[in-house]
Amino acid sequence: MTFFYDIVNLEFVVAISFLIVAYYLRLEPLKVFLLFGHILVIFILNDVLFSPSYFGDQRVQLDAAKIFRYGVGQYDLPGWKVAFPSLIFSLFPIPFINSIQSISMINFIIFLLIFLFIKKENISNNTVDYFYLLYPSLLLYSSLALRDTLILSIMMIGIYTILIREKYIIGLIICSPIFFIKFQNYFMIIAALGIFFFLKKASKWRYIFLAIFVIIASFIPEKVPIVADLYGRLERWRLALFYDQYMYNWEYIEKMNINALYEPLGTGFILLYQIVKNFFYMLLKPFLWECDNPFQLIQSLENLVIFAMIIWLNRKTIVNEKIKQKILFLNCLLFVSMAINGLVIFNFGSAVRYKYTFIVIYFVYFFYFLRNDELIVKQLQGAWSHQNGLKSTTI
Repeated sequence: MTFFYDIVNLEFVVAISFLIVAYYLRLEPLKVFLLFGHILVIFILNDVLFSPSYFGDQRVQLDAAKIFRYGVGQYDLPGWKVAFPSLIFSLFPIPFINSIQSISMINFIIFLLIFLFIKKENISNNTVDYFYLLYPSLLLYSSLALRDTLILSIMMIGIYTILIREKYIIGLIICSPIFFIKFQNYFMIIAALGIFFFLKKASKWRYIFLAIFVIIASFIPEKVPIVADLYGRLERWRLALFYDQYMYNWEYIEKMNINALYEPLGTGFILLYQIVKNFFYMLLKPFLWECDNPFQLIQSLENLVIFAMIIWLNRKTIVNEKIKQKILFLNCLLFVSMAINGLVIFNFGSAVRYKYTFIVIYFVYFFYFLRNDELIVKQLQGAWSHQNGLKSTTI
């Protein structure tokens, strides 16, 4: 019977997608093919390439959504991080929510709506479009019954409001639902915004102050109340996620002496080293020699390409000062997100899931700003050539 429900849902999703593509997007054939090929991926992941239990919270998300939609079932919702996205899924006008694939199809529609947002707000260009449609991690996680695509949609609109509209308070308000779904992402946006404002028009005295603050916070964190509180929370968070990758199997942890593998946060130069090391490791993990299965191998190769692209983009010459400042914010967000996640995430699968939303936002907006800067340069060159032509004619 579930198969019948999925067929009805599929017909609904295809019809909605056709209307959006035909009447709003008007894409080239290759982009249309990539979009509709995405629907196929939904049905070749769960129960085909891997068991739904490989991403265990898919079932949790489905059961919670069914309770909200149909009011049946015996299930205690484990907090807002499951309840809020499940409520959104239950309200989505898809005919049936009876399988993991039904939540996955909702996520595809959200993925499509993000793409529509990118097109309608003129963020789109060929580079942005093909990155969005071809980025493997985005393809994977937007085809599963997880909350991450919903988080991406909220962050995409919120960062747009902050970065392009420059309405910072409204942008943070738009992002506020993330606090209940994945609070660390909200904290990272605020932290990146704070660093951005500090560095936006930084004088040498600001850099000196920042250097002194970093030294004090690194060597004697207990002397700065805010840093001390953050330090303690970060350590507890790290330890919880460290044990989480072993499913809190205390017998196995004791038998294999797992505690010996945990590296507590240090202070001073050790802490600075840990932050820098984990920033780069978060971007690159797993290394090729750490891969144990095909998924990890694909992830490792993807990371190498992404890392090379980040270096390539930041070597580009940016002419417009305002665009330089906006790219500074993107780099602040990248650093904060990768450094903090790098310190607390130990599992390779969790690493890609925690970072891919930030990677999508980084590249979509970086490519957009890069294109805008190129257009500004062309306009300046055209105006200069026109002015020189008028001078020659006058002479």
